[in-house]
Amino acid sequence: MNMASLFKKQRSDFDKATRRRGLKSLSSAEQLELIALTWQDATNDVPYYRKLVEAQNAPAEINSWDELRSIPILTRQILQNRPQDFVRASGPPDSFTRTAGSTGTPLRIGSSPAERDLMRVVKLADWQRFGYSLDSRMFLIWGHSHLLGTGIRGRMNHLIRKSKDRLLGYHRVDAYRLNRSDCHRYAEQLLRFRPLGLVGYTTALDLFSQYTNEYRERFHAAGLKFVLATAEPPNRPDSLPMISDLFGCPVVQEYGGAEFGQVAFKVGDAPFEVYSDLNYVECEATESDDDEKPILISSLYRRYLPLIRYKVGDAIGEASVQKHGNVSQFKNIAGRLNDVILLDDGNSIHSVAIFHCIHQETAVRNIQMALLPDRMEIRLVSETGNDPAMATRIRDRLKEVHPALGGSIVRFVSDVETNVAGKRRWFIDKRKTKSII
Repeated sequence: MNMASLFKKQRSDFDKATRRRGLKSLSSAEQLELIALTWQDATNDVPYYRKLVEAQNAPAEINSWDELRSIPILTRQILQNRPQDFVRASGPPDSFTRTAGSTGTPLRIGSSPAERDLMRVVKLADWQRFGYSLDSRMFLIWGHSHLLGTGIRGRMNHLIRKSKDRLLGYHRVDAYRLNRSDCHRYAEQLLRFRPLGLVGYTTALDLFSQYTNEYRERFHAAGLKFVLATAEPPNRPDSLPMISDLFGCPVVQEYGGAEFGQVAFKVGDAPFEVYSDLNYVECEATESDDDEKPILISSLYRRYLPLIRYKVGDAIGEASVQKHGNVSQFKNIAGRLNDVILLDDGNSIHSVAIFHCIHQETAVRNIQMALLPDRMEIRLVSETGNDPAMATRIRDRLKEVHPALGGSIVRFVSDVETNVAGKRRWFIDKRKTKSII
């Protein structure tokens, strides 16, 4: 997309976001109508759903909430183990979305430009609540895997990203690697840039705030309207209040996922508000008396891959459940937490950086990073078995994040190490001095 087209699209998205802010919450009846349409589309064109109906494991149509709840729960494992069943009969997707959760199990599902555009409009509508305009600036403590590359392609990716950021009014700094001097340098850049808002991974923002406490008065004078902490729940109880106090503005949070899109948004101490036109959210019935319940999501908008009763792997607390089981609000997320890893030289590496160096390798089925007393290991379960060329590619990407990571030992294994509960965690630290901040 050239710069003229990008500018035109930026204005179009902004106008759509403005109109979106005028939408009212959908009623349960309206949600049921959208679920029925989604189900009709899914059973007509997606083999997995069609087979459920043919085997009489799901209804041919949805006309009631009981019929919705009779549909088997869709899990990440099903999506991963049966990829061909989620390719539409009408044709393959324009592109794929890749993601990996706390277990380190990569997931690759089809997506469309329309659904990605909608998610951007949803974000812009939330930013507009704080005065965001086409002239606003945003400061991002972020990272993008497509920028990890060398040679001509790598340089072109950087050039394209910088050009787009300039047009969008973004100033982007590296969230993958943080130390005190980096954070002070970024703080000075932020103050010179004078953005409307700050966006970053939650644990990266937490670390940034710990390193820049002496900037509090200057941050307050900069007049930020909001800080968006995203991609993970806070890693400490006082994390978000600390960030809000440092910058003198509310911390807002969004809840969503790469494979299932935006789900909810919260401002300060208020609860998460579910986007009623995007997803029907329900809590999975469990035998536990815990307040925090696993959530299921059913998409209400057109997607390449409709998700019906999808178990995302997160739990929510203090949910406000309506008459027909739909969740309209919830207080907190008890979900995945992306760690910040402290290396021996004092640098902090965000876990997302490790995933982004590996997820291009479509043969990888599981990932585990192990910090051992004398070495660092990347353990991979791969369909190809031992693959020296893949190991070299991964080490080259890791080296771009931090030179020490380039020396990692890449091991191909049949399974990764489990903890005492039998869970396969993506990251384990066996050094004498623990390194999670």
